[in-house]
Amino acid sequence: MTVRTRSALIIFSVFSFLSATLLAQENASEQDNEAAFQSWLTEFRADARTRGISDATLDLVLPEITQQRQVIQADRNQAEFDNTYARYLQRVSSNRIEAGKNLMAEHGDMIREVSAHYGVQPRFVVAILGLESNYGSFPITQPLFSVIATLAFDGRRGEMFRNELFAALEIVDKGLATPDMMKSSWAGALGIAQFTPSSFLRLAVDHDGDGRIDLWSMGPDVIASVANYLKSTGWRDDQTWGRRVSLPPGGEQSLPAPQSAGMTPDATCRSYRTTGAWRPLSDWQQLGVRRADGSNLPTRDLPAALLLGDEGDDQGYLVYRNFCSIMRYNPAFRYALSVSLLADAIADIRD
Repeated sequence: MTVRTRSALIIFSVFSFLSATLLAQENASEQDNEAAFQSWLTEFRADARTRGISDATLDLVLPEITQQRQVIQADRNQAEFDNTYARYLQRVSSNRIEAGKNLMAEHGDMIREVSAHYGVQPRFVVAILGLESNYGSFPITQPLFSVIATLAFDGRRGEMFRNELFAALEIVDKGLATPDMMKSSWAGALGIAQFTPSSFLRLAVDHDGDGRIDLWSMGPDVIASVANYLKSTGWRDDQTWGRRVSLPPGGEQSLPAPQSAGMTPDATCRSYRTTGAWRPLSDWQQLGVRRADGSNLPTRDLPAALLLGDEGDDQGYLVYRNFCSIMRYNPAFRYALSVSLLADAIADIRD
């Protein structure tokens, strides 16, 4: 055996040993993780019983729960926060706009009637459905209980998802849905409207009065539930969301100011401090902000905050209090802006 051959065999043996050691460590780690997860489920079951969830429901649901490790990665890489505005706003695509118009053409009478009952313009309800589930066409197939249990066990937002798991069990325990119906996105949201289980219990509506809340097929319950969600945040049907604007030279640097520098915003908006200063439209006019086409801002002196797009793109948006209601649905500027722009495109509203 040559020296070169002997060296190669030694290297191969060391590599094989290291690979086997790493695999053994990985398997041990997986086993420890699964044991900890099962222990967590046992503890959770005891807490659920003290909250009044029946043993029948717990026996039906908990044994079927498995960890969905892929949702952990998805939870840490949400597009609403990682993407640029330019990339995220591509969701307001011609296909999505056309699909929204088709939905209005097919179900417009129902959508307008139900939305009006809750005092919400129908285009915003439709746009939310477009962003959440592509109007119900996006496949929502994840096992809700496994997704939420995984996120609760993960710990990053453990307490929040633990409460969502209690709420999901309550939905089944009350007979509002069967376990088989409880399919979700990777984020643990239900149906076309993508309600969290707690939002389902608080705000979902049996609008057609058939004794069940159907968020899984396009109909009055879906429209009413989204409209009721917005209404619960103080939605104003005499206002829109805001508008695109053009900025004066150097506006990206000179116009931003902290919330404390402006007027006190609506209570729904107050917690969103990164919107910056709220000023009457007349003040923004004096500061050189104009409509996107360069014309003057509206004379109605609504309070507005200035959102800037990506650095250097000179894109700006003056947003009103309804924008904050959309943020309650999903607390990300890019998401709320996409809903707003999609709503205007579906209704053929120009700046």
